[in-house]
Amino acid sequence: MKTKLIIGLAAIGIAAAGPVLAQPAEMATPWHGDFWGYVGASAGESKFRNDCHRTDVFACDHRDTAWKVYAGGNMNRIFGLEVGYTDFGQIRASGGDTKAWAANVSLTAGVPLGDRFNIFAKGGGIYGHTDVTEDPTTLFDTGHKSGWGTTYGVGASYAVTRNLLVRADWDSYKLDFTGGGRDVDLASAGLAWRF
Repeated sequence: MKTKLIIGLAAIGIAAAGPVLAQPAEMATPWHGDFWGYVGASAGESKFRNDCHRTDVFACDHRDTAWKVYAGGNMNRIFGLEVGYTDFGQIRASGGDTKAWAANVSLTAGVPLGDRFNIFAKGGGIYGHTDVTEDPTTLFDTGHKSGWGTTYGVGASYAVTRNLLVRADWDSYKLDFTGGGRDVDLASAGLAWRF
């Protein structure tokens, strides 16, 4: 399902890029001067890709409410840069709790569709922190881990006014947990202010 969504968004982006790329005057200068062009906040649901089984004797979930804040801007009509902070919330699995957060720097590539709608993809690096606490009798790995990882995602925004945007994102983060790296996904929606 996610693969089909990404392929569909990529196909729309390629089809819509023709008119944008046909304007060499706008693409000739890689820097516009209004680089830090927006700030925003979003909330949604995180999904930890952990080992939850129906036969697990402990309470087990892998979703929680999450939020993120971000700021960014465009170098030209298509390419930009975004920095942000994401709190993934807390899940309960295998008799303990898992918390995680990450700070990211991502390159963005977007395609405007008309005056108000924009679709984009993004990818970059993160610095994340995870905290796993378990009941000592479970014999699972516990502790804190911090380290570098990667992130990628897709999204869309709609300009309600010249400055106010409604935005939806789907992001995947590779975080370092005790016992190895795992992915955490986030589907979110929120508002951004363009200046």
